[in-house]
Amino acid sequence: MIVVEKLRSSLLAVATVSLAMLSPTVAQANDELLELQKDPNQWVMWGGNYDGTRYSPLDQINAKNAKDLQVAWTFSTGVLRGHEGGPLVLGDTMYVHTPFPNKVFAIDLNTKTLIWEYEPKQDSSVIAVMCCDTVNRGLAYADGKIFLQQADTTLVALDQKTGKVVWKIINGDPKVGATNTNAPLVVKDKIITGISGGEFGVRGYVTAYNIKDGSVA
Repeated sequence: MIVVEKLRSSLLAVATVSLAMLSPTVAQANDELLELQKDPNQWVMWGGNYDGTRYSPLDQINAKNAKDLQVAWTFSTGVLRGHEGGPLVLGDTMYVHTPFPNKVFAIDLNTKTLIWEYEPKQDSSVIAVMCCDTVNRGLAYADGKIFLQQADTTLVALDQKTGKVVWKIINGDPKVGATNTNAPLVVKDKIITGISGGEFGVRGYVTAYNIKDGSVA
């Protein structure tokens, strides 16, 4: 009977989160991001916008001229594992992330030069408990901060202009199989992230942290 009640509680929690995610976008969104996503020259979150369409209305490249494309410039992250999740574009700066060790680069799109680079110090033992390669699905932005969810479950807020750490928190314990590969989501003044490790018996959960200081909301 106790097991049944726990199951009911878990299902209710999942249903509550699901219903919240299905609520109107305006009720959940961050006002700054809502405004920025209107500009097709910006790519402010992993899916491009709160609808997660991954669609860009830019039409400089189209079906007729795609065959004429040539390489204008290249940039190497120096990390050879799978790169999943596109970069963010905010103004004239592109923010690129990598799989483990989860480097972040800020690149000036006008000069094609590196503005700053962040490389976290992580224990490589976390790789052994990561599912589906050592990938990272993306960054998030809000309030002048770039958010990175590291493989070792550390959530980091970086200063958008300098790349310096504003705050960081530990979201789980890799020693019990918990890791992170997801792109965090900004909702109003909160940054939301989950946890990985179900194949090792890790209980799944979602946590909202305050954007300002990383405290649990």
